[in-house]
Amino acid sequence: MKFESVWKGEKRNYPALDGDAERDIVVIGGGIAGYLTAYKLAEAGLFVTLIEADELFGGTTGKTTAKITYNQGGIYYDLYFNYNGLKIPQSYYKAQIEGMRGFKDLKDKLCIECDWAETNGYIFSRNSETRLKRTFSVMTDIGAECEWESALDRFDAIAVIKSKRQYLFDPLKFLCALPVRFEIFEHTRALDIDVSSKTVLTDKGKIKAKNIVVATHFPIINSHGAYFLKLRQSTSYTVAVNKRLTGEMFLEEKADGISVRPYAGGTLFGGGDHRTGRIKDLGHFLNLKENAEKLYGADTVTNCWSAEDVMTFDGMPMAGLYAKGTDGVYVVTGFNKWGMANSMTCANLIRDLILGKENEFAELFSPQRKVRGSMGAFVSNALTNVKEITMGYFRLTTKTEADVARGTGAVVKYNGKKRAVYRDEKDNLHIIGSMCPHMHGELKWNADTHTWDCPCHGSRFDIHGNILSEPSAKSCKYEQTKGKTQ
Repeated sequence: MKFESVWKGEKRNYPALDGDAERDIVVIGGGIAGYLTAYKLAEAGLFVTLIEADELFGGTTGKTTAKITYNQGGIYYDLYFNYNGLKIPQSYYKAQIEGMRGFKDLKDKLCIECDWAETNGYIFSRNSETRLKRTFSVMTDIGAECEWESALDRFDAIAVIKSKRQYLFDPLKFLCALPVRFEIFEHTRALDIDVSSKTVLTDKGKIKAKNIVVATHFPIINSHGAYFLKLRQSTSYTVAVNKRLTGEMFLEEKADGISVRPYAGGTLFGGGDHRTGRIKDLGHFLNLKENAEKLYGADTVTNCWSAEDVMTFDGMPMAGLYAKGTDGVYVVTGFNKWGMANSMTCANLIRDLILGKENEFAELFSPQRKVRGSMGAFVSNALTNVKEITMGYFRLTTKTEADVARGTGAVVKYNGKKRAVYRDEKDNLHIIGSMCPHMHGELKWNADTHTWDCPCHGSRFDIHGNILSEPSAKSCKYEQTKGKTQ
């Protein structure tokens, strides 16, 4: 079994930045949001430079389940309830339709081969029909094409919303087929941004720009926008089996419910969502494999991987001016696990803002909007962050590296200091600092993914301390040594 995604585009390699530079527009982040934004700006005739810390599409974009759909669980009822009426859910629905149409139009125009499929999408509940009934009512009121079904036998579902003409594709094949009319630097990590001078500080040099777009999954500037308070991160898991078991896509309504969709080589089963770093249960991949066996009789897992998604408190993305007073600096983030249609719509939005054009979704997705119905989630998120940062400093441990079994990791006392220690199967110790470099939350060991995860803002690191996911712009200091034989 491979610990990697099934998406395989024919990607080119690009050089790293070499020294200081000046550019018109710099897009930071080589995921689908940054790449589409750069593409849209270049298509409008602007000179664009995109920088990526690692390799293009190596983050969440390469680990998505790639559903291009407006059928997104309970989002429409939540928006109706929190924003007191149909205006906001209707506008959000229109944004999803624009995003879906944007992908199809580009695919047709450029004749892109990307395993494109039109299919039905189902959102279902096994336990209660109340919330789905309310969601269905709002969806029909705003004109969404959907149908109500009272059962879905395979999943033991008692309530189902079905939407036709939803799309599936291979995101890497699609992105790699887009004509590249902009400059790209890989292996160039943005460390910070001097907002006043509009200068991107990278590990390879400085780039001064007229406009900057921060599309780094989780925003990296802490001094503006307070995104570390407005966002949280969620980790989910996916396994691929080598049989095509369905031609449709399914999603259980609850947050950690199961997701099923076909792909060219078989079927994907996803789920097990939890706040990044809040690791209570193990065996997420095993649970998904067991679900595949129970639901479809499939038992051969070829691939497994995890992904991280940035969550907002009202369920809608944030795309627009980074913060008040940051003219020329923009942000795209917070897709809430629905990054396909939203990434296309947000790319168009950022393009229009830079061109000085009106966009009907500018107010809807504005990072400065007043997020309704979010006070409880906001306070809970803030308290969690404060608790984890504070407890990280004062939490005591009597464990030492001798207590770390092979193939596992733990925060222990090592040479008199707390360290995050992983012992590999050859008995080598891989030692990094126990605190996340971002805002010093204490790291947690994720046994399913063999990563160190921060429970505050969701930065993730491999066993060598290398950054796997922002907002941290710094790696953890790393040390390797031979441990005591177990």
